[in-house]
Amino acid sequence: MTHNVQTSIFSHNRLYANHYYLNLYQAFINTEDGETFEYEVEADTFHEATQKAEEYAYSLGVDITYVEVYHMV
Repeated sequence: MTHNVQTSIFSHNRLYANHYYLNLYQAFINTEDGETFEYEVEADTFHEATQKAEEYAYSLGVDITYVEVYHMV
């Protein structure tokens, strides 16, 4: 007698790794002219998200008042 055994290939796959699930952060870049630019940033840590938001802010070429970063739930 034989028994069929089925195992999941996903149990050890990247699908279940912590890095698979997205860590999204919402970044607001506020300028001296009163404008606000909003970005969604994918990052592993809050620090990394803040660095990416600052890079976006510098690429705008405007005078920046402050940058806000929030974790999206």
